[in-house]
Amino acid sequence: MKHFVGANRGQTTFMPYDLEEWLPQDHLARFTVEIVDKLDFTRVYAQYRGTGTAAYDPKLLLALIFYGYSTGVFSSRKIEYATYDSIAFRFISGNQHPDHDTIAGFRKRFLSEIKGWFKDILLIGKELGLVKLGNVYLDGTKIQANASKHKAMSYEYMKRLEEQLESEISKLLAIASSTDETEKPEKMDVPAELKRREDRLEKIKQAKAAVEARATERYKQEKEEYDKKIKARCEKEEKTGKKSRGKVPKEPENKPNQTDQYNFTDPESRIMKTPSGFEQCYNAQAAVNEDMIIVGGYSNEHGNDKSEFLPCITSVPTELGAIKVAVADAGYFSENNVTTLPEGIIAVIATSRESHNSYLEIILDPKEERVGYKDIQQPQENLTVIEQMNRRLKIPGYSAIYKKRKQTVEPVFGIIKSVLGFRQFSLRGLFETDNEWSLVCLAYNIKRMFKMSMTS
Repeated sequence: MKHFVGANRGQTTFMPYDLEEWLPQDHLARFTVEIVDKLDFTRVYAQYRGTGTAAYDPKLLLALIFYGYSTGVFSSRKIEYATYDSIAFRFISGNQHPDHDTIAGFRKRFLSEIKGWFKDILLIGKELGLVKLGNVYLDGTKIQANASKHKAMSYEYMKRLEEQLESEISKLLAIASSTDETEKPEKMDVPAELKRREDRLEKIKQAKAAVEARATERYKQEKEEYDKKIKARCEKEEKTGKKSRGKVPKEPENKPNQTDQYNFTDPESRIMKTPSGFEQCYNAQAAVNEDMIIVGGYSNEHGNDKSEFLPCITSVPTELGAIKVAVADAGYFSENNVTTLPEGIIAVIATSRESHNSYLEIILDPKEERVGYKDIQQPQENLTVIEQMNRRLKIPGYSAIYKKRKQTVEPVFGIIKSVLGFRQFSLRGLFETDNEWSLVCLAYNIKRMFKMSMTS
């Protein structure tokens, strides 16, 4: 006779009254509460009046948000429901159940504090011996904005639509001013139709102005880079007495491209190329140490990583220590990034896309140049910046450091996107999404530090 253990749902059970007994001691929820308790809440508490109905403790709300983001629960509604359904969330909230408006309002109210908390938690990790610097690996990933790309409009289409709306407005004004009632179409509310087109025309003009302002800013940056290239080219020709190879750099134009986009839902987001096609996104950057801790990061609207190398390095708090080597892929390479680094930091950046060689091809390649560490310090006036970097990448020590890039920073983005499930921002706007990305990085760090503390 077969025997089974069934669900005895009518059996009375007694849960421990003490919440301390509900979770094992080595649980992420406990670690999150301990981290939050170490943070300085002086500025946060100062923003509460202390009168009227008692407010939820900011530490309680912040711990709920941190734990939610570190476990893939980003919605304030889902966090509210979890305080009923999840033992871990119930432990953090101490059997309190703040509603989703309270949670979302707290996140929005203290969004500007996130970057400070991100830094404070890294310093706490340093005190615990979990966070250290040395070699730092940089990379970026595109995170979808809280807006559809179908709400974006190109500069070319804006101009066509502007002409069309102006023509329709002129016709409607002519109809409205006509004294002949037979010329007025039946069942048409002329004033309403006129107002609708005027409002839309005003939005189009504002969007055009925004695109033109972006184009002017872009022109300034491109013109500065162009002038540097021309200057370097002329200096090289004077020094060598030979004409430089390659095409002469093309001078940028001070006008918008016809394909420049403006999104009416989130104007500060941009259409960017992703592995799944073109999407409305922000560019999220992260600097990761060898222990896969995010030590610096931010997000912005730049579609290209080339200008993000230096800002990503400076996003790392100096209190953590000194960066020895900054590593990045070919998308970050530029002469400016290599030559203007802060003193003491060595750049190791690929100059071209890496080829997918087999292990045997790499080991048995007889043509691979091997140079010593001292060679990088020798005068190399006759070598370009690219040639110097290619030579540096062949030094065994630096080559080994660069190879670690794929096993440090890239898995971090994989965990954030695939394990935590963070693929789209909840907030809109450059300031909001930048801080939300810092919140994601902070929550990831809490989870990573917890895992490290369990194995140390």
